Amino acid sequence: MPAYTFYPYAAQGLALTFEDTDLPDEATAYVQARRILAEHDSAVEVQVWQDDRLVHREVREQGASA
Repeated sequence: MPAYTFYPYAAQGLALTFEDTDLPDEATAYVQARRILAEHDSAVEVQVWQDDRLVHREVREQGASA
């Protein structure tokens, strides 16, 4: 299974933490990104990386609360 790294970012552009996870495919990684964004109230976006390739950016809608 491919390894994906998830980085939730605060509004100031700082990565709050990261999470490495083996997942079966990119579609599952997109779902995981939405879950991580929902769990981190101070995050405005989550970037999903596979090695040095940006796979996906999940951005919180302005005015949306988690």
